[in-house]
Amino acid sequence: MSEPEHACAVLVVDSDPVEREETVDGLRHHLGPAARVHGAGGLREAAEVLAHLAATGTPLALAVSAHRLVDGTGVELFGHVRGSSPTTKRLLLTTMDQADAAIQAINQAQTDRYAVLPAYPLEERILPIVDDLLGEWFAEHAAAQIGVTVLGHRFAAISYTVKDYLTRSLVPFTWMDLGEDPEAQALARDLNLPTPAPTTVLLDDGRCLFDPSIAELAKVLGLTQEATRQSYDLIIVGGGPAGLAAAVYGACEGMSVVVIEDDCPGGQAGVSPRIENYLGFPAGLSGADFAHRALAQARRLGVEWCAAKVATGLVPGGGSHMVTLDDGKTVVGRTVLIATGMTWRQLDAPGVEELHNAGVYYGSSEAEAKLAAGEDVVVAGSGNPAGQAALQFAAYARSVTLVVREDSLRGGGLSDRVADQIERRENIRVRTGVEVGEVRGYGRLEKVVLLEAGSGRTEVIPANSLYIMVGTVPCSEWVHGVLGVDEFGFVLTDAEVARRPELLPEPWPDERAPYLSETSIPGVFAAGDVRAGSVKRVGAAVGQGAVAVAAVAHYLRGLAEQDERAALEAGQAPEALEAPPRELEAPQE
Repeated sequence: MSEPEHACAVLVVDSDPVEREETVDGLRHHLGPAARVHGAGGLREAAEVLAHLAATGTPLALAVSAHRLVDGTGVELFGHVRGSSPTTKRLLLTTMDQADAAIQAINQAQTDRYAVLPAYPLEERILPIVDDLLGEWFAEHAAAQIGVTVLGHRFAAISYTVKDYLTRSLVPFTWMDLGEDPEAQALARDLNLPTPAPTTVLLDDGRCLFDPSIAELAKVLGLTQEATRQSYDLIIVGGGPAGLAAAVYGACEGMSVVVIEDDCPGGQAGVSPRIENYLGFPAGLSGADFAHRALAQARRLGVEWCAAKVATGLVPGGGSHMVTLDDGKTVVGRTVLIATGMTWRQLDAPGVEELHNAGVYYGSSEAEAKLAAGEDVVVAGSGNPAGQAALQFAAYARSVTLVVREDSLRGGGLSDRVADQIERRENIRVRTGVEVGEVRGYGRLEKVVLLEAGSGRTEVIPANSLYIMVGTVPCSEWVHGVLGVDEFGFVLTDAEVARRPELLPEPWPDERAPYLSETSIPGVFAAGDVRAGSVKRVGAAVGQGAVAVAAVAHYLRGLAEQDERAALEAGQAPEALEAPPRELEAPQE
């Protein structure tokens, strides 16, 4: 740890005095000056410590508690902690016989992590978890010190884009609505903003950004970097689950890796309110949490993260490939992994394009949920993302209308778990067998016209916002005409390259067959949702990223062997050649 002395506090609560003191002493020795570690025997003593921290202004970064306490439970403690310090990380210690009850409690209290006792040796059981949680807390705490204020109109398209990007990037900010907040209007006058005022991002150091692009925000806030090498072993285009997994595995194998991402880490998964089927997280985790954990891991291993940069083209070459970017720059690598995932299908209905990001949105936005208090929200879609968005908005909105094209709520792939939750919410109205036929409004959304697919009858309902999640399409346009894609735009790989030669822009050039995950160009691979035949799940994308790196390693070793043979044939000593990374073991079926 390299934080200033006692930058935060850690609280250990355990009714067993011996175990508590051993844990406290171990954490004090491990954390040193980075955090002051306090111990408490139960809820009452913990409350006294919390009061002391509040009085001294010391932030509580982590609370570690045994499940059973002399005067309550660790889950009760975490409820109190969450109320007074929402950013505090929470680690529950439980025993095997308490595990089932603890996991149920974890889901209720949104505990960050749990560990099964005995906790010793600390170096193996507890300290890695503590380092992980404190690393997250320090990152979030540092972001909170940036001091960002966004001044704008709620239904201005740029205001929405800025708020959504900051939220998904885990950058805390203060929102000031020029349409309703007198203080915001006074600030606009002080800044001599024109009328209508642009969306203005104010930083505590005095800098102002007017109608900023995502690229400008990322650069100013330190959320991106420039490529530093002339050439990389592996260029990954796309920072979703597949791309991030490949980055971690590639870096672990000694490859030089750069990730080109046009937005925030996580892709489609990064905007999920809750991922409940990812192995190893019984309480589930948010998409943003998953994405930023993975990014922190990749960066720690030396991966370069070039965000807010759009890949516009791929120029293949023998043993070296070039990716062109929207800012005019290029990145060169011996291999390329296409992991650009999917994006929401555009809805072709009157009014949608005109009101895009002015009340009509693709996907859901956590930043807008609390602002929907007392409003009427429409969510269009039949899958889990749409169902989770409906639940998210129902916590604040006056009403939520879920528009499902299929004849039943469960007819479009919605899980029973999410469907049951929807049916229990009184302010969610489910309309089946209908679709959005038109949207209306002047400058912002006011009404949504629902169209019955069978009869053609229409119904006009009031709406302050519409969130569209009616299917996805692969983000592969930038490689069309270069790589082989199927009739839907998904990138062909390995066996599909050989099986469907009529879809390839150029025939497969090598005598060997394509490796696993390899596209129609040797040395260019694809993984995740953009790949033809992939399973659209986070876990599957992570696995595909790992498999792709195994194939990349095999390909790079082949290149090195070719270079060595060429050098020997030319009578040159091969010792100057760079050693390739060792091959990863492919998963066994």
